[in-house]
Amino acid sequence: MTQGNMELSNPAKTTGFLSLTAMSEWFIEHIEIAVFIFCILGYQYFEYQREQNAAVIVQHPQQYDFMFVDYFVLDKTSDPRHRYVPLKVMSVDEKIVTFKIGNIAHSTAVSPSQHMKFDSAMQRNFYRPYTLSLSKDKIAHLFNSGVIYDARRPRNIFIDGWVVLTLAELNADD
Repeated sequence: MTQGNMELSNPAKTTGFLSLTAMSEWFIEHIEIAVFIFCILGYQYFEYQREQNAAVIVQHPQQYDFMFVDYFVLDKTSDPRHRYVPLKVMSVDEKIVTFKIGNIAHSTAVSPSQHMKFDSAMQRNFYRPYTLSLSKDKIAHLFNSGVIYDARRPRNIFIDGWVVLTLAELNADD
């Protein structure tokens, strides 16, 4: 095949780069780039949805919601090395939300799934014996400043596949 014949067989050269056939051929040849871009966009959308769900939970907390917090900011007497704990909403009234404080802490902000891994929320020592009460305004401020870095509402007894509520807690609302 000569140089002249090769140029005629290339649709991008004969019909312009923006032709449908040229774009489809480029897409087929570079499918991994398209898949990579699609994965990035999907991940960004997932993170956006997670942030929106957390914001709704923080704005309208309900009993048995979980918020994940840098506890050292709230209590300077706590251990600064193990500062990231879950808070479980025990009661909500007009202005105040009362939490059980998680006893098993992490040194970095980990996902809710990591906090609940191996159904650790069902262990007897998962929560501290005392509670924490915060105003709804304070909770909103803590979320906006990043101290509360995530929030989850269990749909049943699970968060991310890990058990966080007993059946008695779930049935108590019925």
